[in-house]
Amino acid sequence: ADIIRDLISSLDMGGELAPALDIVQFLIDSDVRATIFPTGQTASEEEIGIEVMELIASKPDLFAVGNHSWDHPNFTEIGADEIADQLERTEGVIVDATGRSSKPFFRPPFGAQNAEVRQAVADAGWAYVVMWDIDTVDWKPSSDGGPTVDDIVAKVLARAEGGSIVLMHLGGYHTLEALPRILEGLHAKGLE
Repeated sequence: ADIIRDLISSLDMGGELAPALDIVQFLIDSDVRATIFPTGQTASEEEIGIEVMELIASKPDLFAVGNHSWDHPNFTEIGADEIADQLERTEGVIVDATGRSSKPFFRPPFGAQNAEVRQAVADAGWAYVVMWDIDTVDWKPSSDGGPTVDDIVAKVLARAEGGSIVLMHLGGYHTLEALPRILEGLHAKGLE
């Protein structure tokens, strides 16, 4: 019964990374479980990405980790060998940073996937392609038509139900401001 009431928060490591550490710290301080999908390049080559991975590693009870590729290509435009390379390079970074594997979870960049991509990902060792049913589009700045804080909160609270997967980004423009209101609203709906 608890699983039906749970809502899965998943955050891709993308967008402008400046708020990423504050977002992860907020999740820790609020005792919120989430799945983080880093790209290997960002997690290993950008200071904020490295620091985010250290925070994730420090709280294995809160954070699951999935694989989001090395450098965010469209997987429908690359072959099986390159897919495997993208996943394996990122896996190495995740294991080194957290001591845990990203298997079995993979999130395709741009959500781009088809039967060939799913087969190549499975052949490489990732059994689950994790999509979402609520996309906050928080990676897009309001000045370019992206959502405001109110838009993000309203979308999540209007659509969330047991088993929902909400897509957000550690570099989302208004994610940090939206999270407290989202959590309050979800609790009011009886979701965790």
